[in-house]
Amino acid sequence: MRSLHFTDTYLPRRDGVVTSVRTLTSALRLQGQHAVTVAPGHRADAGDGHLLRLPAVPVPWGLAGLRLSAWLLNGRWAAGAMARIAQARPDLIHVHTPGPTGLLGVFAGRELGVPVVHTYHTDLHAYADAYRVPAAALAAGLRLYAYRLGVPPIPTGSGRRDAVDAVNEFMLRDAGAVIVPTPAVPARLALPVPAERLAVIPTGVTPVPLDATAGARFRRAHGIDVDAPLVLYVGRVNREKGMDRLIEAFAEVAATRPQARLVLVGAVYEQRWLTRLLRDAGVRDRVVLAGQQPPAVVCAAYQAADVFAFPSTTDTQALVLLEAAQCRLPVVMADPLLHAHGLLGDATLLTGPAPGSFAAGIGALLDDPAAARALADRAVGRAANHTADGYARSVHAIYQQLTTVPIPR
Repeated sequence: MRSLHFTDTYLPRRDGVVTSVRTLTSALRLQGQHAVTVAPGHRADAGDGHLLRLPAVPVPWGLAGLRLSAWLLNGRWAAGAMARIAQARPDLIHVHTPGPTGLLGVFAGRELGVPVVHTYHTDLHAYADAYRVPAAALAAGLRLYAYRLGVPPIPTGSGRRDAVDAVNEFMLRDAGAVIVPTPAVPARLALPVPAERLAVIPTGVTPVPLDATAGARFRRAHGIDVDAPLVLYVGRVNREKGMDRLIEAFAEVAATRPQARLVLVGAVYEQRWLTRLLRDAGVRDRVVLAGQQPPAVVCAAYQAADVFAFPSTTDTQALVLLEAAQCRLPVVMADPLLHAHGLLGDATLLTGPAPGSFAAGIGALLDDPAAARALADRAVGRAANHTADGYARSVHAIYQQLTTVPIPR
């Protein structure tokens, strides 16, 4: 089966969507399928026979380092993109993001007459609120989407939430199936998708070989004492991920633990905002900004840490939780909904979103290594149930259903 995977975010940027797309396409190929990723072009491209890059431009205001496919802006570019996609002869299209590249997937599915699957990776309402995206800008984007597809625009209300609902309606209404990574998605928001077309399929993770010396090397590389209590966060260091909550909580933790350190592994896109947070909390010299790192270094960071702090209340799965569990690192969570509907459940410590409660949870695991180990041991077993191979097989079953007996609409 030939599947094309459309995503507006891809390497060299690293995030949960990129990881999920790469995990799925790699596992599908290992199972004998033909999977190609369609993504915005980047000057750092290094030649990949399984990657179709499109002409792209940076987001003008630098939103989290995104680049956008330019096909929407020019009819000739649109025709060129469609010609390349048609040449790939897809049996099925899988859309992973709601930006211009994702919309191109919707357009291509309609033009080529092949089924379209979506994965709803991102809580768009939460992100639009975090970045204060104007409702008028979203409505203007929808009008452009409608124009390029040659369909009537979807009426929107006056607010940001109404505009995001319209985006979801536009992207998902004709999909043969919509995959969500956990039940937290339908619990958090209403998607315009009938129940029979909604499938819960968590993204699996590939086991990583653990190196007993990697953690110590990571500490040395970042000047962290071997006995220092170490709190770790992995992911985009951005406002939608709850960085204000984490830094305020860590300031409380550090107030009674002079050696404690916080390591943030991930890209920083709003440096001045982050610097102000650290300065106001009085912890700038206690926080290590490790930046975006390759998987081996991220794994070493997990092994170096004592507690994984996950402050986000906007995630739909959070692959980093499975990665931390693989490395036997205990997790503290702020999001009750993801805790209730996520993959690790009570194998993590839930505190709720208040910074004081989050700090108390971090401190409790730092102060009780036996309880921390027991929590981590439970999480290892939960994580083992979610493999890359199993993920790909479950998604491929959806593909087979759509290409043989289409789901009724």
